[in-house]
Amino acid sequence: MFTEEIERIQRFKLALRMGIPIFLLTAVVFFSLLIQYLDFIPYKFIILVVGLFAVSVYFQFYLIYQGFNERITDSITHTFTREYFKKLFEKRKKRDIQTLILYSIDNIYDINSRLGVKNGDKLLYTLAKLMDNFFRDKGINRPIISHYKGGDFIIMLDGELDDNRIIFDMFCAKVGNKNVDDIEVKNSGAVIDSSTSGDLDKLIDRLFELQQESYDRQQFVEDDKTDLNILEKSVLQALKEKHFSVMLQSVQMSEFNIFDISFKLIDKDGKLIHQKRFLPILTRLSYRREYELMKIKYILEKLEEFPETYFSVNIAADSLRESRFREDVKLSLKSIENPNLIFVIQEKEYYPNIRRYDMIIQEYREMGIKILIDGLGNSHTTQLYMKDLHVDMVRYDNSYGKKITDERYKNMIEGFNLMAKKMNLYTWIRMIDDEKSLSLAKEIGIDGISGNFLGKMLPIENINKEAK
Repeated sequence: MFTEEIERIQRFKLALRMGIPIFLLTAVVFFSLLIQYLDFIPYKFIILVVGLFAVSVYFQFYLIYQGFNERITDSITHTFTREYFKKLFEKRKKRDIQTLILYSIDNIYDINSRLGVKNGDKLLYTLAKLMDNFFRDKGINRPIISHYKGGDFIIMLDGELDDNRIIFDMFCAKVGNKNVDDIEVKNSGAVIDSSTSGDLDKLIDRLFELQQESYDRQQFVEDDKTDLNILEKSVLQALKEKHFSVMLQSVQMSEFNIFDISFKLIDKDGKLIHQKRFLPILTRLSYRREYELMKIKYILEKLEEFPETYFSVNIAADSLRESRFREDVKLSLKSIENPNLIFVIQEKEYYPNIRRYDMIIQEYREMGIKILIDGLGNSHTTQLYMKDLHVDMVRYDNSYGKKITDERYKNMIEGFNLMAKKMNLYTWIRMIDDEKSLSLAKEIGIDGISGNFLGKMLPIENINKEAK
């Protein structure tokens, strides 16, 4: 890369500036002695000394140059760099289990956009000092803090999670959502210890998973202490051997029948691996596309038995946009006349190249696949996609089904439903679990309704009973 080339040049120039004065001083001393005693020194000795001098100078320059490869602290926060933090972890894990704390400033992008990057950097440094002072006040005189990326910090403490639980609770209370230098800071985090894995990268990935799960549930979620190395092997083995469980739930819809399909992998001991555990692993290891295709091929076998029934399946949006994935789907559908598939997509971040995205969506629709946007009412992305993408259906966020009897939620559902009807979109609501909720959903005019009151999730083996 050009940037790396420039960096190497700058390092070499700096090494020269540091080494040349030493070189010149040594040369002056050496040659002054050499001239003074030249008549008494054999010429072979002079050649040897000059050679040794040249090698030592080269080695000195090499050490100076290589020294710049060791970056210990981050220039913005003055905390440890990610690379040096990993070295410290590798040393410390050998003598004791380590507790890792993830602390994230969730609104750092907004702060940088509104107040400028300079103020954002200043805030990061202030918070780093606040964290350092907190741990010093608690008797931890040398806290290991690393600026991992963006607004994310990783903190390492000696001992298991249970040993550090009180300190973690106090830390959350001290650096929770607050104003710092008149800047509103919104944060989140997670905690884990190295008893589940000695691989720092896997532990940090797990920290971000726990953080996201806590954010989705609106409550703190602790790690389940599953060995991360064993879990990863189990997930890959289950995918390779196509060892999975399939559950379905019928959807009450007037115009056509729908089975909502859910997949879970099964480990070698026959235990279910939940989606929240295996999906991040498959995504991180680039096996998500293979998993999506496995689900589609399995459902296509069932389509032959139930030609008038639609099957809805969750598909990762980034997989949907891959050209290779589209070609694989097209190839799988080549011999199927009516592929009654519904691809369910949901994203929290708006995809910027929306025109290209819509063109991709239309390719799937031309194959006979219906596209459903999930999470209506949960984030702005779903509403924007309703406006910008030509799709077939929308599905309400689960919270709306659970709280449909709440007057405020009911009014919002009515508004969303009217908007969807004006756009010729089918609507679908889940989590309808009692008679009153069912009556309200029908009264509002929602097209598809599902929930335990109408039929629970059942193993795929019960599909014949459900269909009849």
